[in-house]
Amino acid sequence: MRLVVGVDLGTQSLKAVVCDAELRVLADHQVPIATVHPQPGWAEQDPASWDAALELAVARALTAAGADAGDVAAIGLAGQLDGCVAVDAGGAALHPALIWQDKRAHDFVTADPARVHAVTKSCARLSHMAAKIAWLRAHGIRAARWHQPTSYLVARLTGAHALDPAHASTTMLFDLAAGAWSSELCAAFAIDPRELPDVRAATSIAGELRAPLAGIAAGTPVAVGTGDDFATPLGAGVVAPGRAICAVGTAEVVGALADRPILDDAREPMLETHAYPSGAYFVENPGWLSGGAVRWATRMLGLGSDAELDALAASAPPGAGGVTFVPALAGAMTPVWRPHARGTLHGLAASHDRAHVARAVLEGLAFAERDVVDRLAALGLSDASVLVLGGGGKSRVWTQIRADVTRRPHEVSARSDTCAIGAAMLAAVAAGLLPDLAAAARTAPPPSATFMPGASLDDAYERYRTLHAQLASLAERPWATVHA
Repeated sequence: MRLVVGVDLGTQSLKAVVCDAELRVLADHQVPIATVHPQPGWAEQDPASWDAALELAVARALTAAGADAGDVAAIGLAGQLDGCVAVDAGGAALHPALIWQDKRAHDFVTADPARVHAVTKSCARLSHMAAKIAWLRAHGIRAARWHQPTSYLVARLTGAHALDPAHASTTMLFDLAAGAWSSELCAAFAIDPRELPDVRAATSIAGELRAPLAGIAAGTPVAVGTGDDFATPLGAGVVAPGRAICAVGTAEVVGALADRPILDDAREPMLETHAYPSGAYFVENPGWLSGGAVRWATRMLGLGSDAELDALAASAPPGAGGVTFVPALAGAMTPVWRPHARGTLHGLAASHDRAHVARAVLEGLAFAERDVVDRLAALGLSDASVLVLGGGGKSRVWTQIRADVTRRPHEVSARSDTCAIGAAMLAAVAAGLLPDLAAAARTAPPPSATFMPGASLDDAYERYRTLHAQLASLAERPWATVHA
């Protein structure tokens, strides 16, 4: 029996899956990961906690599968994007990782935004890796290498410094057309390209385990891997252009595949174009706090679970009785990017209760999805339907709201946690168990449910857009000057 292990390094947990050669999931296990917020707008994780979580998650997944670690043919990793890990010559972290939620580098986007957009097809934003490198260096960190979270784990396992083009294309340092680090942008950020990982295909073998991992023998191949924005749709079988994708985890990523690079030429671009492991391009909004916003609302309303929030929201009318939620708990990503924006509940009256607030939160997150889906359609991409991935697809109430808000059918993936499965696909191809990602994608099951548009929420959506525009001037103040 030949097995592969897929790993998803998420924001709240690290998950490992054990799959057979046909990519059937035999077992999985996840281990929580803590995030620290030293100041408003800052978000850090300890890379050592990733190392420990990886060992534990893989060991317990193998045990749950009743699998022999000697049968593992390869390991694939995927994980959170827009992080930055500084390491020394031995590969040890020099500083806590600045993760995607971290917004401290607002004064460190030193390249010309127009050139960043033209060369990388990404937006010049403080959340991307190049700005975080500049911040760390300005605060005394001298690294031998700069890693993303996934490439950090690959380096810890194999000693190889490797990153796939999709991952590299999120850094503000990658020339998308050339498929290589941009000397121009590296110079603009004063970054030596030799301090960055080598760019290699996601399905190539980065190296072999230097030491056993949870009983898996040293010498086992480890794939280069990719970022979670890409592994998540890949794990659902998405390898070619078609429908739009809405992946709902802690963050929500909405995008669509294209057969060529697409430039969002709006005055304030909302979308970025990244390389994709199958050879296509992923045109996406990198995401806002979504599942995390649901957990926030559940806690703030004194509820015990997301299911209770769903039930409460279902008891309120469409439009939430005029209550509007702006989903900017970690900055606004739609309809324009405003890293210093804060979330807002507007339109409250004495007649409103918890049900109206619960409904407003789910609707506000769906409004942000519509911002992106409408922009994708304007660019000629995926206007027909949306495939929902991630834990958010478990909510029938929320998925129906999404269909109503966007006026598009929403199909729900039969698998909710596809990122680790996408990583397992990369491992299977790297190990030669499958010939390519197209073959891997054919193992994915069809969607489990379809939600058709019902009640129109166009008026509520227009109210949200108007509110967003009116709050714009309040979104310019850096969080560092606002005390929680």
